[in-house]
Amino acid sequence: MNRWGLTWKKASGLRILCSILSVGLFLLPGCGSREKPEQMTVPEQKEMPETGEEAAQKAEEQALQGKKEGKESKEESGCLGESARDGTIDFPALQKINPDIFAWLYIPDTQIDCPILQSQEADDYYESHNAFQEISEEGAPYTELANLRDMCDFNTVIHGKSSFQGEETGQEASAEGVFADLKRFADPAFFDSHQEFYIYLEDNLLTYTIFAAYERENTSLIRSYDFTYGGGCEAFLEDMYGLREMGKNLREGWEDVTPYHFLVTLTAHSSENPEKQFVVLGALISDAAGKIDRQVEW
Repeated sequence: MNRWGLTWKKASGLRILCSILSVGLFLLPGCGSREKPEQMTVPEQKEMPETGEEAAQKAEEQALQGKKEGKESKEESGCLGESARDGTIDFPALQKINPDIFAWLYIPDTQIDCPILQSQEADDYYESHNAFQEISEEGAPYTELANLRDMCDFNTVIHGKSSFQGEETGQEASAEGVFADLKRFADPAFFDSHQEFYIYLEDNLLTYTIFAAYERENTSLIRSYDFTYGGGCEAFLEDMYGLREMGKNLREGWEDVTPYHFLVTLTAHSSENPEKQFVVLGALISDAAGKIDRQVEW
């Protein structure tokens, strides 16, 4: 008998029993083992691919978000949330907002970074509506139906406002219009140092050299000259070169524009002087896609 009062046989039996219990506890997970049993994990569910309808809806939502942001900050992000400063224009998104948008005008170092529109309802629709098709005295840059949307006419005339009055400003006040910065080309120094503007189409990029800037009577160029014939083009050029307007800027080396050129005339009229319009003329010098062409009829 030992000091705990157990016989050898009893002590041996207890040792065997403890050994069996120890082995059992070791083998059973969670019962005295130091390692915790592994937890079951739920497999991550993969996103289902977007359907065509869902993708279109998502693109429309993004376009509408761009529209909202464009409303809040034209100066930072361009009208409708777009800007040509990064060299790209998302025409599909813009045309979801307004299918009348067919081009984008960008003049570096100005705030002119905006869509060009053409209404199928009336030539002067965008005199009183903005690019969101909302009634607004600010209007939006636009062309008339007499001009083709592909920019292949001899002279594409783009209208805009340099200032306007209306509910947005109050009857006594006036505000700057989208084309307010055109008048900067009346400054000879600015005219000399800023030679080009750009027009983006959905599948092309056109570069124009600014060769003339001056003030003229506020009459319709489209109705004053028949640009579909060489004779009408010549008549316009003769009047433009022959005009002796004080402050007229003409770029050296551009005294021989012909009916075979492709021109854009940007026109800006103001509420302050409705009898006059300021015009900036550009001649096409680069057609990235090589699509600009026409037959000149005489």
